Amino acid sequence: MRTLNHTLTILLLIVTFAGIGQTHQKIDMKIDSLGNAKINVSMTMTATQWQVWLQTIGNNPAIMKREIERSMPAYFLGDYKLEKNDMERSFNVSLMAYGVCEVDKRGNWTIDTDQKDANLTEITDHKYMLVSTPPELGGNIQQTFTIDFPEAAKNIKVDKDTFGKTIFKFDMENSTAGFNLMLWAGVLLLLIGGSWLVKNVIRK
Repeated sequence: MRTLNHTLTILLLIVTFAGIGQTHQKIDMKIDSLGNAKINVSMTMTATQWQVWLQTIGNNPAIMKREIERSMPAYFLGDYKLEKNDMERSFNVSLMAYGVCEVDKRGNWTIDTDQKDANLTEITDHKYMLVSTPPELGGNIQQTFTIDFPEAAKNIKVDKDTFGKTIFKFDMENSTAGFNLMLWAGVLLLLIGGSWLVKNVIRK
C-alpha cells in the first residue's frame, strides 16, 4: 500500500489545500498471480477542487505520469490511463504496478499497508477493504482501498512486520517456475546440440 500512498499524495496534495471539508476517494488494487497489481484510483471533487486539479494535473497527464514514476522508483509502471468526467467532476486513473508483492526468505508473499493497526474488513476470502484518512493529506481525504487477491493466493492472513505495521501474508506458487524450467531445459538442449555439431565438423 506504500505504493498507493505515494501515488495519491502526488495526485491529490494540491486538491487538499483547495477544498473545504472531507472528500472521498476509492482505490481498487487487483493483484495477479505474479505479484503485480492493476490499480484504479477514482474521486469526485467539489467545483473548486476540480478547477485546481485540472489546472495542475488533470490537463497534464504527462506531468502526472512523470511524477508518479519519480515517487515509485522501485517499481516498473505501465498502462497509464486517465479518464475525466467534467459533468460529475470526477476522474479515474488506472495503471499497472509490477512487483508490488514481495517474497520473504521463507517463501511467504507479503503486501504492506504502511499503517499500524490498519482498519481492515474481510469482504471475501480473497478480498479485503481498508479505510484510511492519511495525515499527510491534511485529514481532508478519506480513502477506501479494496485489495483483491488472485485465486492462486492461499492462507491469506493479516500480520505485522518488524516495525509493528499491518501486512498481508499469504502463500502462492510462483507460476513462472515452470516457464523458467522449460527455458533452462531449452538452453541445455541447445548446448548439447551445439557440442554435437562442433564434433561432427571437426571429424570431417
